[in-house]
Amino acid sequence: MPDRVPEPNGIEVPFFGRRAELKALAGALAEGQPILVTGAAGIGKSRLIREALAAAGRRFIAVERPAALHDLLADLSGRLACRPASGRTTSMALKPAIAEALQRQPLCLLVEGPAPGDARTYRFLQELSYIPGAGLVVASRGTEALGHLRKLLWDPRRRFELGPLPRRESLALFKAAARACALHSGALDEFGAQVLAAAHGNPGQIVAMCRLAGRPEYRSGGHIRFFPLRIDALAASLR
Repeated sequence: MPDRVPEPNGIEVPFFGRRAELKALAGALAEGQPILVTGAAGIGKSRLIREALAAAGRRFIAVERPAALHDLLADLSGRLACRPASGRTTSMALKPAIAEALQRQPLCLLVEGPAPGDARTYRFLQELSYIPGAGLVVASRGTEALGHLRKLLWDPRRRFELGPLPRRESLALFKAAARACALHSGALDEFGAQVLAAAHGNPGQIVAMCRLAGRPEYRSGGHIRFFPLRIDALAASLR
């Protein structure tokens, strides 16, 4: 049976495939070293990481696209409900407060889509990675966007590059997503063939197109207007 995890918008879609990657990633998480997961937008990086964290019973905090160190610090201090004793919110005051909170209650930090990291961000994340029981996982479209963070994520044994789903798993995901999005159309077989041909095994695109297909602006009688739907799904993936 595929695992099931609630999506942020409440639509529940099963997790298909990637059993070897899931096992390897869960094993790497147990070692406690920084991990990098790369792949195209929508390929399933964040979902795989969250499944592995859940399988390992690890609590985590996810931070999306931190542009600078202070943005990351401010986000983490709010999530951890930690305030510097001085009451100041400068980077210098926030860093030790966050480290102390993580020492008391170690968590795994998931950084999704980071901007090119500067030396200060690299040093801060390096310090967090040394805290016993804590962890760091970075999800990025590629190593070229990591900047100084590449020095922290150098080990090829802890790098995971995700490719497309095989066709059989893509088809199973489409059928599950269509059910979850309550798609009941006489042209569903035709729509499924179009989705699989356009998505090229990208699970995020498969699910995104199924979600859009449930909206009235993409329906005409009993048919789904695929081409405008596909353009909008592509535009959304580039944001």
